Amino acid sequence: MSGVFALLRLPSFLEPTWYSDDGVYADIGWALNHGARLYIDVWDNKPPGMYWLSEFLIGHLPLSVAMPLASTLFTAATALCVATIGKTLGNAQVGHAAALTYVVVGSIPSLDGNLLNAELCGATCTAMAMIILLRSMSYSWLILAGALVGVAILFKAVFAADLVMVMGIPTIFGMAKGRSILTAHTAKDVLAILTGCSSTVVAAALALLTQGTLGQAIAIVTRSDIGYVAAYGSVGVGGFPGTLLTVPRVLLVLAAGIGIAIALMRRGRFSAAVIAWWLGWDIAAAMVSGRGFPHYVQQAEPALCLALALGVYTLSSRLGHERSLAAATVLVAFIACQLVLWIPSAEIALASGRGLGWPKDDGVATSQLPAYYVAGYRSLINPSSAHAFERSFPTNLAQRRAAVGAIDTVSAPGERVFVWGWIPWVYVLSNRMPAGRYVALNSAYYIDSSAQSTLLSDLEAHPPAVLIVNTSPTPQVLVDFLRQHRYRRLVTAAGQADYWLLP
Repeated sequence: MSGVFALLRLPSFLEPTWYSDDGVYADIGWALNHGARLYIDVWDNKPPGMYWLSEFLIGHLPLSVAMPLASTLFTAATALCVATIGKTLGNAQVGHAAALTYVVVGSIPSLDGNLLNAELCGATCTAMAMIILLRSMSYSWLILAGALVGVAILFKAVFAADLVMVMGIPTIFGMAKGRSILTAHTAKDVLAILTGCSSTVVAAALALLTQGTLGQAIAIVTRSDIGYVAAYGSVGVGGFPGTLLTVPRVLLVLAAGIGIAIALMRRGRFSAAVIAWWLGWDIAAAMVSGRGFPHYVQQAEPALCLALALGVYTLSSRLGHERSLAAATVLVAFIACQLVLWIPSAEIALASGRGLGWPKDDGVATSQLPAYYVAGYRSLINPSSAHAFERSFPTNLAQRRAAVGAIDTVSAPGERVFVWGWIPWVYVLSNRMPAGRYVALNSAYYIDSSAQSTLLSDLEAHPPAVLIVNTSPTPQVLVDFLRQHRYRRLVTAAGQADYWLLP
């Protein structure tokens, strides 16, 4: 299994710095290391976990290694957790099959396994919390399990679903021992988990409070998460709010998971009930957004691999085909991940009268996987073929290189620059501080009705030495800003972006 893991993940260390979300994390992490305050001087819509992690990675590791190494370590840790949980709730065969399956679906680039995303980090924390619950139900260990779930929530708010999931585990274990659902013992266990989770969140809040950013952080995260679900949960089908299809979809998945867990408990299969309970909450969380980006399913991958390994083992043992357990589990898990991503988008397409389509690719498509690995290993053997590998990724690396080159040429270290639009990684690669709090004009920018005026206020306070316009058409307010400050347009060969120099 370790060999498979190494073979699947090695090409990710050879990838260029291309991914947009990683670029946002890197830009913010670099700015935090150079005195910026999160949610005040630099901004995005997630809780602080990813930005604090990026701050650490960018501050202690080479940029080319930081993100793939972190992604690899989180995936390895989760695979170990999945193996341990599988052995505990099933047997050694189930644990091995589940871990191998997770290694595959958690590593292949068509499911964003080559990237560092908040869902991966949160899933690792949840898997670690589950190991604690399976090993000990003492008060101190329950507090630690709750604290780990709190860390997951700091990476992405949707992991609040896992808090509810974890709080339900003591009840299932209590019923396995013959206790009723509601007992003082179970209530004490739930209180311990809540105490641990609250402690983590409060510690993070105190850290933000000392920087004077807590109020802004709460306003941004709550407004952005609600706005994101409203805008993209069902992509505003028929002009109605985005929650039109989201709530029934999530409730249906939850009802299925809870119902299966209850049915399994009635049959005395409490180990399977734990996995079903876990899986229902995580698939529901993965389906909150209708955009269908592959990394959404990473939250559900540990539970999904465990559930499928246990189910396939039960079926194969009855049919006498245990040898095919691992291969069958991997195949079914890959299909299941695609379905989790496809169902919300298909539901929206049907409601909108459009074709069903296919799950969205966030980088490397499934059909491109062979070419990705061939090009990746070819570039490892022959570095001169790296340009062919770079073409595997949907980003304009030439434009970014030109932008970084222009910034280095016409500005000095310490001066502020800004990209009106989005060129990921540009600030960290040019070692320049963004003149506005938005390091990317992404979905978080567009769902905030006050974003443009806020950004213009930032630029007025800190007119950038270089302002790159990478959006079309150029907003009139930005044209007025450029005229007012007498910006001079530079003639470059950097694609469609316009470069403006402050006199």
